[in-house]
Amino acid sequence: MVLELGQVDGPAYLERPLGDLLTCSAGRPWQPSPLTSPDGWWISRRPVEHRAGCRTGPLAVEVRLAFDDGDRLNLELRWRNTSKRRVADLAVGLLLDLGRVKDSQLTVPGLIYNDNPSADPARAVPRIGPTPGGGFVAEEDRLPIPGINLEWRDGRERRWLSVFSRPQARRSGDGQVRYGSLGAIRQDGPVIAALSGVLMFDGKQDVRYVSKAETEATDDGYLTLRPGEVYTQHLILDWGLQDLRGHAFRHLVESARTIFTAAGARALGLDELITLKTVALDNRWFQSGTVAGYTKFSDIPGNGPRKPRHFMYGWTGQALKLAWCDAQVGFNARDRLRIDRCRAAVEFYLAGSPTPSPGLRHNAYQVSTRRWTSFRAGNRPMVSSRAYGETISDLADIITLFRHHDEPVPPSWLDALEEAMTFLRTSPPAPPGASSRAPASAAAQLADGTFPVGWRLDGTPAATTVSAAGIPCVLAALKASEVLDDAELLAEATIWLSRYHDQHARTFDRPFSRSTLDAACEDKEAGMYYFMAAYELFRRTGDPLYATWCEVAADWLLTWVYVWSPEQDEDSPLHTAGFNAIGWPTVSVQNHHLDAFFPTYELLSFGLTTNRPAYVAAARTTLHALTQGVATAPNDWNFPLPGEQGEAVFQTHWQRRGHTNTWNPSWVIAVPLANALRTQPLQPTDD
Repeated sequence: MVLELGQVDGPAYLERPLGDLLTCSAGRPWQPSPLTSPDGWWISRRPVEHRAGCRTGPLAVEVRLAFDDGDRLNLELRWRNTSKRRVADLAVGLLLDLGRVKDSQLTVPGLIYNDNPSADPARAVPRIGPTPGGGFVAEEDRLPIPGINLEWRDGRERRWLSVFSRPQARRSGDGQVRYGSLGAIRQDGPVIAALSGVLMFDGKQDVRYVSKAETEATDDGYLTLRPGEVYTQHLILDWGLQDLRGHAFRHLVESARTIFTAAGARALGLDELITLKTVALDNRWFQSGTVAGYTKFSDIPGNGPRKPRHFMYGWTGQALKLAWCDAQVGFNARDRLRIDRCRAAVEFYLAGSPTPSPGLRHNAYQVSTRRWTSFRAGNRPMVSSRAYGETISDLADIITLFRHHDEPVPPSWLDALEEAMTFLRTSPPAPPGASSRAPASAAAQLADGTFPVGWRLDGTPAATTVSAAGIPCVLAALKASEVLDDAELLAEATIWLSRYHDQHARTFDRPFSRSTLDAACEDKEAGMYYFMAAYELFRRTGDPLYATWCEVAADWLLTWVYVWSPEQDEDSPLHTAGFNAIGWPTVSVQNHHLDAFFPTYELLSFGLTTNRPAYVAAARTTLHALTQGVATAPNDWNFPLPGEQGEAVFQTHWQRRGHTNTWNPSWVIAVPLANALRTQPLQPTDD
């Protein structure tokens, strides 16, 4: 019995005895090996479906094969206990082994991107590794798109193959939920594994990834079948030729649109969301004399963690984005107080934040000690390029907003924008034959023309690590070029973004990474800022090349967004609240939770402008989904203040499955509120 997958009148992608693709292991630890001595094979051919089956020990397995309307192969596996006794400690499923493929790239949505080449090798992070014996298999509910894509080269062709699961929850008598598992195991080549729930981390069976760079042993995932009981897996296989190297992950997103069609949740309308988030924004406002800004955490007891009062600019603080939101609400409501608060916050930031390096500014202000500070790296101060780029982008947005409403803009604001651009334009001298590892000089850019993860206070790069962390600086330059009417700056920023395109998006050999400051790995936010910069460049130029860049980045981002909603344990708060994960994005290959950080406005605007309905639908699904978890009344979601929202939703066995947290830095106000305010004019009237 041989299964052959291929193209019509073309070579086979896979040709294997069917038994070699099935696995059935009894006992602990489970073994990733094909069926041993299957017997009693039978086959039944029908007009629209083929069936085959065999026996292995006390189990009989039946395989049903049929093509769907999208020319994808639906594969159903039915494992039945034919004995008269209970069979425990089972691990069954599919091991799709294509052999020793060349030049391969693997995508496991939200978990593995080309084996996570930017992840810190000293940390526990999902990988399958380069040598036989490695592997990572996770619960299906960890995968935003429950599927895996493998791309490889065969001669002059590039090929791809995807395996999807239609997850089926198994709920025990005590209300606990279990799912199957998906992953890859490194043998001669990468083997795609679709199993009944057993787990693997770093090639070790029965190990689960449970928190940031932490694992634990587990006995979860094994299957028990009573006499006559059947365990069924619903899988879908798709394959084809690939034109652009590294872009096969896009087929996961395209197929998911038709395979997973359930709707997301809609907890709040935009107007209600804006009203509630504005309540939370007002709680973060602080002013004492000339000190004015928006605190990172609330001062109300029980409303999130108790931290020393401080303003943070960019990353999890987003103080100037809150200022933009305050002014936008003020202009909408003709509320002079809000506009003046925004002005005071900007003035305070610009007056006190400069470092010894002109054009470079601190990332935070400690109210209690009256000190300007930045992040730290190597036990020394570091101005984060990600946070600084976000903040200068927000400054450009505030100037644009004020001009739109004929509100006076102080010349000092434009001077600060000019000064920041002067700093970002500095590049280190590159004498002939100089190495990219040459000693650092006071220059914003690295030798390759990208930005470092941050700078020391004297303007020298804090590290030379290859990353996408500095892309927000490109976004800031693109926005500043319009505010300053500087065509030369637009041209330079275009070159900067092109460098990041070549580094990350052209082949995805090194996917977007290292933008989140508490992780060192591939992460959603790195791709977010590339997409936002590409969208800004497309908006400014109308060049279809940049629309293509937007599409590729949007699809990469959508591999992080849930297209299905895992069920939760009956005693969990998420189950009680009826939480729906569809539309929620995950964070990074290191942090496996959900959060509300996503460019919903830019994705919606791009989809509407270019008539790409799939992106419009995705943006609106996410925009509505992320209103879940917002406190609508005192003590809702464990917050005494309406409008607050926890930073993390734990949808899987990463920290507290079925719960949300009450860690609420001010980005959880700023980003959803800014998206909602910008999106409001684009929404249909019935929204």
